[in-house]
Amino acid sequence: MATFRALFILLVALNSHSPATAQSNSPRNPHLLTAIEEMKQADYFSFVMLINMSPPVLFEGNLTFFMPDDGMLSRIVLPTNDVSHFVLRHSIPKPLLFDYLEHIPTGSLIPTSAPGYLVRIDNKGCRSYFLDDVRITKPNVCVAGSSIRCHGIDGVLLPVTNVTESPSPPCPGNTAAVTAMPTPPPPPPPASDVIQSLSSASPAPATAASPFSPREKSASSRRLGAKGLVNSLLSGIIISAMMESRRNVL
Repeated sequence: MATFRALFILLVALNSHSPATAQSNSPRNPHLLTAIEEMKQADYFSFVMLINMSPPVLFEGNLTFFMPDDGMLSRIVLPTNDVSHFVLRHSIPKPLLFDYLEHIPTGSLIPTSAPGYLVRIDNKGCRSYFLDDVRITKPNVCVAGSSIRCHGIDGVLLPVTNVTESPSPPCPGNTAAVTAMPTPPPPPPPASDVIQSLSSASPAPATAASPFSPREKSASSRRLGAKGLVNSLLSGIIISAMMESRRNVL
């Protein structure tokens, strides 16, 4: 790793004396020059070299760079004609400190400086802030200038991760089968009807049963009637005898 870093420092040093770098470090780009120095201090030499290989006119405005580290860039194959697009794909056309990025909600799509390329935000806080599947590992590397900001990331924003909004699916035609809605059950009857039906269904109170059967009751009635007649006759005979005896005495 030390050999790799030394090689990139040498390449950056050689590149800093090239005509393209001299043009990029012209007074027209003081903020970019300041940001490049901050990138070097944070060991992002590979990304600095990619910036120096790109036309300086691409970085004259406001920018925020998302920089893969040297180890990550050493594992990719980057064609020379794709260098500028790679750098633009790793930047957005607005200088944003991480404090501002934290206010962007999850699911938001941010356009990059590369035309037609968007990144999706997955915001789970300072230690879990993702652009697509790439996490910001070193926020606020470039803070000295006013128009350039940069943050370190742990991956590469690949073109295949481009997020585009897919059109809404067409509504189904009239020929689509319509699912019949089930018939709702009837509403329950009112409480008053339920009470009335329960009252009508209740059995009538049972009448106390007589200890005598109908036949026994009839026979008993006849005995009581005969006994009363005998008592009446005896009472009449006794009264007649008493009156007769009274007359004889007189």
